[in-house]
Amino acid sequence: MKRFLLVFIFTSIFVYGFSKNDGFSRWSITAEYGYNFFDGDINQTLLNIFPTSIRDVTYGGTIEYALTPVWGLALDGYFFPLRAVNNSPCAIKIYTDLITSDINATINFTRWIFPNTKSKIYFNGSIGLGYAYYTYDLRYFNDVSVPATDTYIDRKYDGTTQYIHKYENGAPMTFGVAVSVPVTFSVEYNFSKPLAIGAKVHYRAYTKDNLEGATYLNWDGVTNDYIGAGTLFLRFKFNSLSKNHLRNIIWDDFEPDKGLELAKKIEKKLDDLAGRVDTLETKVDSIMPRIAKLEKILSNDGPDSDGDGVPDVRDLSPNTANNTAVDFWGKPLPIPVATKGRALAINELPEDIPAVYFDFDQIDLDNDALVTIQRIAKKMKADTTLTVEVRGYCDYMGNNPYNNLLSQRRSDRVKAELVKVWGIPFDHIISNGKGKIIEPRIKYRPNRRCDFFFGRL
Repeated sequence: MKRFLLVFIFTSIFVYGFSKNDGFSRWSITAEYGYNFFDGDINQTLLNIFPTSIRDVTYGGTIEYALTPVWGLALDGYFFPLRAVNNSPCAIKIYTDLITSDINATINFTRWIFPNTKSKIYFNGSIGLGYAYYTYDLRYFNDVSVPATDTYIDRKYDGTTQYIHKYENGAPMTFGVAVSVPVTFSVEYNFSKPLAIGAKVHYRAYTKDNLEGATYLNWDGVTNDYIGAGTLFLRFKFNSLSKNHLRNIIWDDFEPDKGLELAKKIEKKLDDLAGRVDTLETKVDSIMPRIAKLEKILSNDGPDSDGDGVPDVRDLSPNTANNTAVDFWGKPLPIPVATKGRALAINELPEDIPAVYFDFDQIDLDNDALVTIQRIAKKMKADTTLTVEVRGYCDYMGNNPYNNLLSQRRSDRVKAELVKVWGIPFDHIISNGKGKIIEPRIKYRPNRRCDFFFGRL
């Protein structure tokens, strides 16, 4: 037993040194402790679960080399003390000490079924082939050793005298060897990178039918001997703090080719995107001067030589006289004035309707304004294809943001009157606040107005 432990320790040290030279950390070792149950040819009683096999302490361990996150190879070594009693045809106690070592193929069922799971709980299995060496000691119930020369009457063969021990060359044997076939199933919890704890169930078949050492207790037609065991184990994964251990990683991390292929696809997409960005930058560079020019055109800021409220950059009539109503491009607008106290007939309305005027800082509609709105409503009802844009203005007083809002409120007020009072369709009217008119820079009623521009659907 001491030699077995020394070999196991030496192998562990060798494995630890070799594991440092690999791209992944692959080696791990387990130390196990538990109990075994011997299933041999000893007598069985129907009403007892374990009538003649006595559970005893088992210990051992494994050294595993992970080939992939799923598959691996392992070398195990265990000590199984087999203890049992037999009542017939002779009453004896069985003491067998069995040492077994096997090479196993291992599988991580969890990683096999769920290749990329992040679970720390693994279900594992193994199957292998190995070698067993066992020694035995047969004793009577009073703990006196059974002499090699003792015989008993074999009831199977009509009273034939049989020796309890097997003889080789005239001498009783004290040890035996056998081939072992182990199958295990385990569950383990990986609570850190280097360490895991778990529990394992063993079922081990042997090619011998005399692990008891009492050869002639065997029954005809009975299968070979088996050992069942349950062990708890602690697993240590070598070099797993400085490298990725295969028992800790997902399958995609193990196959860098897939990751490299994906990276190449992403790189190609990035190159294509970079090309598109370069093309877009070129287009943006060519568009930016035009956008800058458009911003100047849309803005009301900038030099205004004739003081009509339209900056020079878009003013198509740069010499407009003071107090002339102009459109967006600075062109003069004809604004007729209704004769006070006389309503114009619908057929007398010019193409450009007279303006609606407001008091200072107000959006209220006076009587003249209501008359003008009435005429516009009649015109639009007479021709349902007409649309109208209501442009609101302010005089010079106040800042630009305030006047922009006030001019919009005035145009909205006129639109609301047309819709709510006269029933003009909402989508036939556009309200547009144009802000303040520059000249004269005083309170000036003609500049506090809404103008009307007609179109057709």
